Amino acid sequence: MRALRDFNLPKIAFADLDIFFGLLGDLFPKIEIERKRDMDFEKVITDCTIEAHLYPHESFILKIVQLKELL
Repeated sequence: MRALRDFNLPKIAFADLDIFFGLLGDLFPKIEIERKRDMDFEKVITDCTIEAHLYPHESFILKIVQLKELL
């Protein structure tokens, strides 16, 4: 379930997220698995973002993490 979710989530348009999560719920009923987080990597992203005079918004950091996971 985690592999399906984490691999496909970055590729799905925001408007289709409800459908995707509905399908996952049908395939894996009553299963809730938290996203595995690499806090050290997220800290590096935050530090680099601040150094570049940008705001380290949570959704921005998530997109960078998702890109790394896809690669």
